[in-house]
Amino acid sequence: MSALRSLTRQWLAGSVMGNRQFRTLWISLIASVAGDQIFPVAVVVSLLDADGDATAVGMVLASRWAALVLFGLFGGVWADRLPRRHVMLASQAFLCCVVVVGLSGVTSAWVLGGMVFLAGAAESFFRPAFQACLGSVLTPEQRPAGAALNAVSWRVGAIAGPGLGAFLVSAAPVRTAFLAALGAFVVSLCVLLPLKEPVVARTARASAWLEIAEGVREVWRRRWIGTIIVVTALQSMLTIAPSQVLLPVLAREDFGGSAFYGTSLALLSVGGLAGGVVSMAWKPRRAGLAAIAGLMAYGLVPPALCLSQAPWAVYSCFALAGFGLEIFAVQWVVSLQREVPAERLARVVSLDWIAASALTPLGLVLTGPAASALGVVPVLVLSGLAGVALPLTALLTSGTTYFRSKYRPNPTNAEERVEVVSFASHYDHQ
Repeated sequence: MSALRSLTRQWLAGSVMGNRQFRTLWISLIASVAGDQIFPVAVVVSLLDADGDATAVGMVLASRWAALVLFGLFGGVWADRLPRRHVMLASQAFLCCVVVVGLSGVTSAWVLGGMVFLAGAAESFFRPAFQACLGSVLTPEQRPAGAALNAVSWRVGAIAGPGLGAFLVSAAPVRTAFLAALGAFVVSLCVLLPLKEPVVARTARASAWLEIAEGVREVWRRRWIGTIIVVTALQSMLTIAPSQVLLPVLAREDFGGSAFYGTSLALLSVGGLAGGVVSMAWKPRRAGLAAIAGLMAYGLVPPALCLSQAPWAVYSCFALAGFGLEIFAVQWVVSLQREVPAERLARVVSLDWIAASALTPLGLVLTGPAASALGVVPVLVLSGLAGVALPLTALLTSGTTYFRSKYRPNPTNAEERVEVVSFASHYDHQ
């Protein structure tokens, strides 16, 4: 036993899990993501309990994306200008205050939408600060393993959150779900308190708008990157947003209740976790083609919701969609790391995030009126067709098949950036 303990200590000392600051961030992220996933389930169920319809659900969910559009780029800028630990602590404390409002039993769509908006604003500051801090606490040798564990921790929270939220709202008053979300954010906050962030040298910076313009120029030099950003943003609006708005409504009307809603979201994350594990070992020669195929998988979800009465068929489509999104995410992010200079990569990722955040609220808001005017089935069928056709159009742009371009950055700079930011998070919080 003593030999085993000695080997365990030696393994921890040389592995990423032996890094105490990384463990702090890792645990905090799991708790924060679980809270992020429980919170919207509680909000949507509160709204439906007050006789809210699909239009109201879409408006409330859209408020989160409005916050991401307003604060997304600037959250990254301030995460570089202030101590990241302070930014993360302030964000989690603010989220706790927002969730407390839900404990009062509020059912007004305006108040619930305001809560979701404020939670999205807090997320806009937390995520960039977390990613930047993660890179600073890990050594270059630890960063690949840290990136993988970071992705796993996100998925663990995303799987546990909707499942727990669905169980709580089906077995207890909805306030219990708000209380669980509050507990998760409190844990995330408390875990971060002893974090010791390495001192980061602060250099003179240009204005935020000039730095954003530099990121736009990087995208312009590589047309395939711009094409993928546009395609994924349109898919978020036309395919993913309608599915997320109509899922909780159809769950009650056709699939037996809110448990189906939470289970579907949890299986989306289960599929993503499987896709992430596969992506650790799989290195396709045509990375762009593999990514596009993965992105198309979400096109199966909308028709499954309206054409099948079997829960297992819908569950399977959500799991496959999650698997495909993570395949896309890994190939996309690794390709960006290779093609874009490290000192401008965060701004390119932010543009990607903002594009999806700008169009997704439009899809969320228009889904309810479109379903009322055309019917739920036509809307979901058209949504599924868009989910398949849009990714295919990206292949018409040179460089998309391999996710490579003739314009190449300094490879040393590109290789130094090994931190992974999962694009699939665009979808899993909706």
